[in-house]
Amino acid sequence: MKKSFHLTMNRKMKSYLIPLVCLSVLTVGLYIHSLNNHFFFDDLPNIVENPYTRNPMDIPLFLKGLGTHQSWFRILPTYSFALNYHVHQLNVFGYHLVNLILHLLSGFLVYFIARDLFRLTLHKKENSIDKSSDFEDKKIVFLSLFTAMIFIAHPIQVNTVAYIVQRNEGMSAFFYLLGFFLFIKGALNKGIKRWLCLTGTGFSFLGSIFSKEIGFTLPLILALFDFLFLCKTGEDIIKRLKIYLPLLLGVTVYIAFFLRGGLLYQFMGRAEGWRWTPWENLLTQSNVILQYMKLLFLPLPGWLNIDHDFPVSRSLFEYPTYISAALIVLLLFLALFLIRKNRLVSFSILWFFVVLAPTSSVIPIWDIMVEYRLYLPLLSYAFLLGLAVHYLFNVFRKFLSLKLSLGVVLGLSCLPLIFYSHVTLHRNDVFKDELTVWSDTAKKSPQKMRVRHNLGRAYFNRGLIDDAIREGEIALELSAHIKNKTNVKFVLNLLGGGYFRKGENEKALDLFQRAAEIDPQFATAYYNMSCVYANQNEKEKALKYLKQGISLHRIYKEKARGDRDFELLRGDKDFEKLLE
Repeated sequence: MKKSFHLTMNRKMKSYLIPLVCLSVLTVGLYIHSLNNHFFFDDLPNIVENPYTRNPMDIPLFLKGLGTHQSWFRILPTYSFALNYHVHQLNVFGYHLVNLILHLLSGFLVYFIARDLFRLTLHKKENSIDKSSDFEDKKIVFLSLFTAMIFIAHPIQVNTVAYIVQRNEGMSAFFYLLGFFLFIKGALNKGIKRWLCLTGTGFSFLGSIFSKEIGFTLPLILALFDFLFLCKTGEDIIKRLKIYLPLLLGVTVYIAFFLRGGLLYQFMGRAEGWRWTPWENLLTQSNVILQYMKLLFLPLPGWLNIDHDFPVSRSLFEYPTYISAALIVLLLFLALFLIRKNRLVSFSILWFFVVLAPTSSVIPIWDIMVEYRLYLPLLSYAFLLGLAVHYLFNVFRKFLSLKLSLGVVLGLSCLPLIFYSHVTLHRNDVFKDELTVWSDTAKKSPQKMRVRHNLGRAYFNRGLIDDAIREGEIALELSAHIKNKTNVKFVLNLLGGGYFRKGENEKALDLFQRAAEIDPQFATAYYNMSCVYANQNEKEKALKYLKQGISLHRIYKEKARGDRDFELLRGDKDFEKLLE
């Protein structure tokens, strides 16, 4: 009896320890060489140039920053950036390490969730531990590990792990998965353990929505799991509806009337800044979703892109919109059709669409297609691959021996992991710094103004001024076709900086002035004008524009202290007083 108990405990320890070690080795192996990748793109305004995250103990300043950036639903990752800065300032290693740990922990949660879902779907309950049930347990462990490794290794995940500011996505996904895992455990247990798990689900839900708004979809996922995997009769469904309907109604009312001023109000009045209608966005996102599916299945390096240049669809009857819409409707019908035959397939399909709904439905968002939005939806693809491996084994088992079937399936399951790992390593190299990122992106989105501007800025930061001006001129030319000229100010600012470094001060001042005219609240333009005047020793004009820049963004007070362009004003009483 004692020996049997120890054998059972050892088997359980191995079923947990070995998979977690495998996931840890895979995660570290794929991402360790990217821990010193540089800050780039949105890392700069949100971390490097963000004065509100310099001191995590200064809560009023931190809260002011949240209000300024309108990022209340990203308070947790933003505060984690403040903690990072407090510990090691702008040493990029620590920021990447936190992202990597979150990715690994999410991989662990995927493994545990997969074990429960595969067990509920595939495993036949046995009264005793015999050879058959032992083999089924091992098979479930393998399928769960494979699912989690796909989640860890897929190159789409690089956009969240290696792109520091997308900790928003990674942290929200971690709490989302934690809440789902605890809900499963609560549903499958009784007594105090059940209520502790369900309480943990509630806190995880809050953690997810206060990392990113996708967390609001978690209650719907929990309800889907309950209906698909736990409800056995119509009475069970009615009982669950009494619980879930008030919760879902409460979340819906909050989103409709309070989230970001109330999305319902925005729809009725067409929110300021929307460049296409909700209907056009829905049509466009049907095409985007098909592209997402293509990238999940075959993420070729030439298809992966940090800034896709995606066209807006204006009509359902234009190609390929009607094909995309038809395929999506077909998938949703398939999910409903398979509810009784294969609940996990249905759940996986619905998971994909539910998690994507906030960003890929009717709400017009400036970034039409970005790959980091697939971080959490990728779980559905991982589940489907795990099921495919299971069905392949059953097929081979019909005409091959057990050992040969296992060998063939193991070999086949290694192929996608090897391919995805190889592409992930390649993408991490692309994310090395801003020049490698934007050089790669410019090859894939050459007609996008933002891409050309960011490539120009990368050249500028490397001291390649002529290359920076060339890209800035291309970006300015592309802006002629853009109705909303707000972002042209960044291009003008880049060109102004380039000409300033070449000593063409009048041309630089003209460009900075044009940028300020587009946006009178553009602090960078005023600061740069002050740099030009300070360099020319025109004290009054330099102080005038520096004061204006500092009043709009306090980071420029700190920046001016070390800027060599103000050397001629060092020791001046008015200048030093302005920097106090």
